[in-house]
Amino acid sequence: MATTTFSENSAMSDASPETTVSEAEIAYRIGNSLYLNITNRCSNRCTFCPKFADLSLKGHNLGLASEPTPAEVLLAVGEPEGLDEIVFCGFGEPLLRVDAVVHIARELKQRGYRIRINTDGQADLVHDRSVVTELVGLVDCISVSLNAADATTYQRICNSPYGEAGFDGVCTFIAEAVRQIPHVVVSAVTVPGVDIDACRALALKLGAEFRVREYQE
Repeated sequence: MATTTFSENSAMSDASPETTVSEAEIAYRIGNSLYLNITNRCSNRCTFCPKFADLSLKGHNLGLASEPTPAEVLLAVGEPEGLDEIVFCGFGEPLLRVDAVVHIARELKQRGYRIRINTDGQADLVHDRSVVTELVGLVDCISVSLNAADATTYQRICNSPYGEAGFDGVCTFIAEAVRQIPHVVVSAVTVPGVDIDACRALALKLGAEFRVREYQE
């Protein structure tokens, strides 16, 4: 299988403004969840992604000039109390750095935290191996952005580097996650032209919970 490489040297190719790791937030809290911002790279270039206009979210600066090491991430986390979960989710695809995710998640699980990963579901295609197996016992929930019920629509709005094969890869990832991870959520954004009911039906067919995310211009 031909693979697409997302090098760390090009990690910030989509990022503007210029920032440094120390200026950007590696760990940021919203409500009772702590989010881990470990990369700005992504395997997709979704038409609705807000990061191409602004690398900030609810007052948190997420623009990384370089990617933090696992040690830097754990230092940024500290030992916060009153959390419902810790979520791998910044303005990038965390499973591009699956080895770092595994390292960090193992340590955080030992501290007793609940772990969720938000992903586009293309990690198996990126790494040319089954990634879900490596997350078993470390991750309590995986949330996968499906965003379409067919390959043509998916490619039109998500711009996968794998073409329409990217959609099949996401569906395979979801099915595998359902078999091995305690809680799997599939989401779709209400982008004009997306059949949300069809997305819901596909998610349920794959065995996952479904969640709608509202589209904002």
